[in-house]
Amino acid sequence: MGSQAPDPDLPPIHVLVTGFGPFRDTPRNPSFLIARSLPPTLSTSTPSSRPIHIHAHPTPIPVSYAAVRELLPALLFPAPKLPISKAPKPNFDLTLLIGVAPSRSDYSFETQARRDGYSKEDVRGRTWEGDRLWERAYKAPEMLGTGVRKGEVWRRWREGLLDIPLRLSTDAGHYLCEFIYYTGLVEYWRRDPEGERPVLFLHVPKGLEAEDIDRGRKVAEALIQAVVGSWEEGGKNKEETVKENVKDEDRRWVGS
Repeated sequence: MGSQAPDPDLPPIHVLVTGFGPFRDTPRNPSFLIARSLPPTLSTSTPSSRPIHIHAHPTPIPVSYAAVRELLPALLFPAPKLPISKAPKPNFDLTLLIGVAPSRSDYSFETQARRDGYSKEDVRGRTWEGDRLWERAYKAPEMLGTGVRKGEVWRRWREGLLDIPLRLSTDAGHYLCEFIYYTGLVEYWRRDPEGERPVLFLHVPKGLEAEDIDRGRKVAEALIQAVVGSWEEGGKNKEETVKENVKDEDRRWVGS
């Protein structure tokens, strides 16, 4: 995928990127290493290229339901001083959440997340089963999907990384990765159910060598560029139905 120098006269696109901390048998989480390896600025491959400013969260997100529920909403939106329906614009144009899937060898662009059923213990020994805030207070749906054009983003992402195994997935593992994904999606949904949900989740393999982190950085950069490229061609609010590249065995792993 070629790139264009950013146009200084165009407003930048601000992207939040997060990675997780240690959990279970993962004392060093590659998701955070990849997030913090991203450069501060990217460009896109379109002629009318806007600069992309990357804002990597400086510390890993704890693998904790309570921590995610407290931290992520505050990162995405300013503290509301008005009714939530009149809340100010989000802090970032796009959010990329990264997590590790220890049993996987490919990189997965997750397309949706579930609201309920988080029965696996986090690093604090807690589950989130039985919590009904999203259901009762927000009236949120059982499933939420990313608001980006999945098919267009998938095409662009794949074209730029032909030598790296990629996957378009509908099952984010039903653990903290999926929980943080729904947390991000529902913050947009509760402000405007018909509005944008510019939140993505990327699952990465467990490798910690320098080449693994460098490969993960390239994958994350390409995913961000694919989304922004699709926006710049006029498709920011259109969702598509695409054939999901997911196998039955992929639904049995747990990542964070």
